[in-house]
Amino acid sequence: MNKRFFLSVMAVSLLVLGCATTSPLSSFADSMYRGSRLLMEGKFPAALESFQEANRMRPSAGALAFAAMAAYKMNDIPLADNYLTQAQALNPDDVVVCIILGYRSLVRFRQGDEARGRRELATYITAYKNLLPGSASIRDAEFLAASGSIDTRRLQESIDRQIDELPINYDKMGRDAGLLDRTGL
Repeated sequence: MNKRFFLSVMAVSLLVLGCATTSPLSSFADSMYRGSRLLMEGKFPAALESFQEANRMRPSAGALAFAAMAAYKMNDIPLADNYLTQAQALNPDDVVVCIILGYRSLVRFRQGDEARGRRELATYITAYKNLLPGSASIRDAEFLAASGSIDTRRLQESIDRQIDELPINYDKMGRDAGLLDRTGL
């Protein structure tokens, strides 16, 4: 009887522990979803922390690109630039490349480097159009790129709207960052 009771308790314990354990992939995605929600709510420091947490779990171009967005919105341009540079070095997919290029153009404009900002913006527009051909929202960025002077606030709003249209998949970002290789999932 004691043996049967002990085995039952062990089985239930293992079942509970198995259900409570979170895989690194789901933790990564949870941190990314939380960060994105906080970013939309305007809670930029908390969003940055969530993206940094995701990146600590596994270095990811996506997590770093979103961290750059949060840093930019906190007006920490050097930090945003640093995250964009790191993200670009991690072989981002086409979706993350769009985020990097869009925010890199904003960073360059804020740094006072209009020539590089315009080059980055032109590259962003091309990459975005290749990823989402026929998207009407890119027209605003094209209009701003053709203007004599860049309104960075309006450009940021335009790029943010376009990023909202991108097919962002946080689970895929985690897999692409190598989480599956490490965990065997």
